Amino acid sequence: MMPAELQTMLVLLPVASLGSFVYGVTGFGSALITIPLAYLICSLPFVLAVFALLDIVNAVRVGLAQSHAIVRDEARRLIPCGILGVLVGTVRLAVLRTQILLFALGLFVVSFALYSLLASEAGLQIGAHWGYLAGFFGGITSAIFGAGGPPYVIYLSLWPHGKQAMRATLSATSVVSLAARIVAFALAGLLSPPDVWRTAAPGAGYPRRALAGRPRA
Repeated sequence: MMPAELQTMLVLLPVASLGSFVYGVTGFGSALITIPLAYLICSLPFVLAVFALLDIVNAVRVGLAQSHAIVRDEARRLIPCGILGVLVGTVRLAVLRTQILLFALGLFVVSFALYSLLASEAGLQIGAHWGYLAGFFGGITSAIFGAGGPPYVIYLSLWPHGKQAMRATLSATSVVSLAARIVAFALAGLLSPPDVWRTAAPGAGYPRRALAGRPRA
């Protein structure tokens, strides 16, 4: 019989590769695919911890490649509030029951999918102060669902920054948000099990190949 830990790695590696490809193309959104798929075989706290480690590898590689395109004013609005949101979200993750988190995750994914399909930004005006709220809620969803990108994307898409600037700003925001999430998860004990690190280590090599072919905007 194949050891259970090895089985978990073999199943999660393709999921990690798919998530890296999605992240390379869009600069966000990998967790909307990876977290639900990975939860089919693993517990939610384990999945969130593993993919926090994998996602920061993606974010750093994309962010370094496009650092010149970062919209720094937006980053200054999103990042501090995102860190605060991560702290609040981690506390919620520790006290809420798994069933509630799963229901909220499903509602979150469906809501963002409907927004992407139905929303029209034509002529819509939004103030820069909304960036602080987007950063805060992005930090919360990053910690609870592993997906901080949607609130950032909804906000940034309402500004004419261009695809490259938007992707670079998302990556910069994600690096800081993920770093804060990893620190918060470590303090909460979610990164303590050795299985988390052993499972994440092989997947860290996938992003380099998956991101190599990402399109340039």
